[in-house]
Amino acid sequence: MSNDPLVPSNPDDFEKLIALLCQQSGYTVTMPPANTKGYDIELKNGVQCIAVQVKNHKAKCSIAQVQKFQEYLDLPIAARFSSGWFICANGFSQSALTHVETERPNNLCLGTYHNGTVVWNYPKSHEAEAAIAAATMSAAIDVQRPLKYIGVFTCKGGVGKTTVAAHLAGAFALMGHDVILVDLDPDKNLRKLFLQDPTDEDGDASLYVPPKMKGQEGATITVLNHDQWNEDHYKDTKIVICDCSPVLTENPRNLVEKFNYCIIPTTLNPLGIAKHADVITRTFKHIRQLSVDAEMFAIINSYDVSKDAEKRNGVLLDHLQRHIDLYAATDSKCQLIHPDAAKIRYSVALLYWGYHIIEGSKPQLAFRETAGRSYPRTDFLQLAEYLENHTDIDKLRDIEHVIFQPRE
Repeated sequence: MSNDPLVPSNPDDFEKLIALLCQQSGYTVTMPPANTKGYDIELKNGVQCIAVQVKNHKAKCSIAQVQKFQEYLDLPIAARFSSGWFICANGFSQSALTHVETERPNNLCLGTYHNGTVVWNYPKSHEAEAAIAAATMSAAIDVQRPLKYIGVFTCKGGVGKTTVAAHLAGAFALMGHDVILVDLDPDKNLRKLFLQDPTDEDGDASLYVPPKMKGQEGATITVLNHDQWNEDHYKDTKIVICDCSPVLTENPRNLVEKFNYCIIPTTLNPLGIAKHADVITRTFKHIRQLSVDAEMFAIINSYDVSKDAEKRNGVLLDHLQRHIDLYAATDSKCQLIHPDAAKIRYSVALLYWGYHIIEGSKPQLAFRETAGRSYPRTDFLQLAEYLENHTDIDKLRDIEHVIFQPRE
């Protein structure tokens, strides 16, 4: 439920309020039959037919909810809709906004109800973009964000530790944060993957991530060795992600003690899942000996979302969940992130990430779009959002362009 006094506490009443606003704006409103899935209100205006989804939650609407509505609009049963409006009472998470601002879908509008009107978060008019960006930058200067440390560990070789560390950094960079990647793995693969000149092993290892919109600043990802990282030298950086050594005792104690979040990627491999679960819980235990407050998460990497794998995935997830739950009974700050909340889907783009080294080209992330979308980008934004739900890293007030009729 929203804090806005004009928002009804009853979700059905909120839907009626949005329907009334749409009607007053000249749309013909049809309320679908009870239990209709995918949308809550149907609008017509000439040749336009618009599906409207309405949410009255205390929390901001998440990237997963936005993505679900996007995918509904692409289904054959939604073919009659020319576009979709997602209107909520408490705004959208930064990850959700970053997702749509990078993909720029032309059939989706996001709006927040505020003070008797709808504030359109996406799309915004070109004239408003520069003012919004300037105001956001000003607010960012005024707010002192806490430094957050994230450690990425491994349960065995080949589960994607370095890939997860790099692309989680990419997700935070897309959200406007400069990120430091600290390479603690003796193989130094992270450094190799970000080298501007692949022939210079000691050279510049970094990546510039362009802004989502004109008038905004981009962000940077910088790879450092442990002895190069100094908080005092990077005062503007608020996200530090460590690609940890597979030998747990080789990770510097002074860094592990600072970790706010620890991530252990694993795959749902039938032959190795029992062993993975044991290594994950032993890693949890080792981290806890060094850090009292770190929250620890296992996440599924290379997840097969096909229908054929659904039953097998369920069995393997149940097995892994039971094993982790046994340990979590004595440590409430560790958990398996269920794939419904966040996962890294199997992706050819991620599988071949690093091919630029062979080509001798500049570093890049596996966020390139195919048919207007990038599933790796969406998945890592969702993981970043999951972590942000456990932190106060981004408490900035959303700054939006107030106008009811969205730009065509």
